Amino acid sequence: MNADTTLLPLPRRRGFLIGLRETLAYLLDPDGFIASRSGELGPVFGTTLFFRPTAVIGGPAAVEEFVTRERTIAESSLPAPFTALHTPDGALNQSGARHRATRAGYQPLFQAVALESYLPVLTEAITGFTDRIAQDGETYIARDGKVFCLNLFAELFAGESLSSEEIEAFMTYNAALLSLSRWLPSFRRGMAALTLLQKHMKQRLERFRKGELKSACFSLFSTNHDEQDRPWSDERIATATILLIWGAYIELASLMASTLILSESKTEVREQILREATEQGLANRSAIGTLAQWTLPYTEGVVREALRLNPPAGGGFRLASEDVSIAGFRIPAGTVITADPRIGNRMPTLYPEPAVFQPERWINNDDKRSRCPFAGTATR
Repeated sequence: MNADTTLLPLPRRRGFLIGLRETLAYLLDPDGFIASRSGELGPVFGTTLFFRPTAVIGGPAAVEEFVTRERTIAESSLPAPFTALHTPDGALNQSGARHRATRAGYQPLFQAVALESYLPVLTEAITGFTDRIAQDGETYIARDGKVFCLNLFAELFAGESLSSEEIEAFMTYNAALLSLSRWLPSFRRGMAALTLLQKHMKQRLERFRKGELKSACFSLFSTNHDEQDRPWSDERIATATILLIWGAYIELASLMASTLILSESKTEVREQILREATEQGLANRSAIGTLAQWTLPYTEGVVREALRLNPPAGGGFRLASEDVSIAGFRIPAGTVITADPRIGNRMPTLYPEPAVFQPERWINNDDKRSRCPFAGTATR
């Protein structure tokens, strides 16, 4: 379909149940769904996800155009079960002044000085995790990676690691986010898990105020004000901390699993990572706890290649409040619009042999075609 066509290309098969068919196909195999539909219809196409007409935007030019228009495309439009479980305090559910205030309230957690302060905890946790794997001789990548990430971010953001009950609650909550209906048992289990986590996080907040815990989130969030200059409530502090732990753990656990799986059969990749880390460790023995003197271009290439092949998620869902035009296609008001990195990440015009795991593609400064959708160019 030509770029100047006014209507979005749609799947050939139509009918009353298309919303259910498309949604189930997406939930069962999201990567396969995006690859199949974009291969059939092009990088920009229409479908029906979660029973709503949806425009999927992919490819550098279309995504760049989407980004310039995103603030005018209106509010977030995530599926109803996700919206309810993410709560009004979740940044993904917010827009306008409230969203800007929330982002400003989170920002200090990700500044360089804060990231530097996390290094001792990170170093100790990662060393302990790898030592246990070496001692046991095996690990269950998905389960052990999730537990590791949950405990790591709970310690960083909430002052201590989680109980087994809390770990199960986080996993139940995460699974419930993709429930098709608020009437399903999975959604009710997710709400019960969130309630339990909120209760426990408020208890941690009280211990923080008594000086029994150190918490990056509690320390910052206790000083935050909303868009109307009101202090954050205990409910919001607790919920925002839960959501921050959740968001960090699913992203890192996904990246860890993807990197390990992609490297599993690549002996040369593992050897190069170890060689690079050993050389840096010997060269910077006095700077183990700092970021400034460490340079790991190949290891960074491995991580970015894993992100390219298996990004943790698609783009955010926004609702068009009026007709918009993107990449030459007219998208009617009331359509959900999402930019999906998986489409551009597999384009052979950007990445020769796109299905091949090649960390080296991120190291060459002269390769101007390789543009990382997460961090601009591959070399920072």
